[in-house]
Amino acid sequence: MIVQITLMTIGAYLLGSIPTSYTAGRLLKGIDIRSYGSGVSSGSNVWHSVSPSVGVTVVTLDILKGIVPVAISYYVLEFPIWAAGIVGLAVIAGHSWSIFLRFHGGRGVSTMMGSLMTLAPLVVLVFVVIMLFGFIVFKNSPISMLLGIAATPLASLGLGNPPGFTLCVFGMMLLLITKRLVAERTIPPGEWKRVMIYRLFLDRDTRNREAWIYRASSGTEES
Repeated sequence: MIVQITLMTIGAYLLGSIPTSYTAGRLLKGIDIRSYGSGVSSGSNVWHSVSPSVGVTVVTLDILKGIVPVAISYYVLEFPIWAAGIVGLAVIAGHSWSIFLRFHGGRGVSTMMGSLMTLAPLVVLVFVVIMLFGFIVFKNSPISMLLGIAATPLASLGLGNPPGFTLCVFGMMLLLITKRLVAERTIPPGEWKRVMIYRLFLDRDTRNREAWIYRASSGTEES
């Protein structure tokens, strides 16, 4: 079982590392998506920098990246739920820090949803409800997304999932928040605290959303 879990974890990381957003930008528009908009290899950046339809396709593929290895682990190989949770952690880590993009990548939200939909769909339901409630209250998608992410381990605990699996969900939350903070962008001298606050709550480095997501080539990444 330990060998199977190890192999599935490695395989999940490699599957998660497949750079769907980067590939879509290169093939369909001839751009390095990391040098446009938010600079993140994510479906939302593809939506703004390539096209909405391609963005939806990328998000769907990223959700499937989360579903496939976890479903194989849990339903086919019959791993315990905590072990399938570790596989889910690996695929999210691969998506966010892809070995094929020099450890750059996306935010991991879609891949997390795919993993949790397979193992604990009610946790995903709580995530969506909290996110929608947050958006109604704050009228701000990054803040509402942060609230939804933060609610996932509490939801897992409250729904009575095994402690080992809930610990994995907590790990997923940490991966997503870490990805927000440790973005592949240079912070200007003396701006560290301000930028970290913007990244955590607004998922960007400035207050101006429109100027941020619709930036032309920022030149911050190499192809």
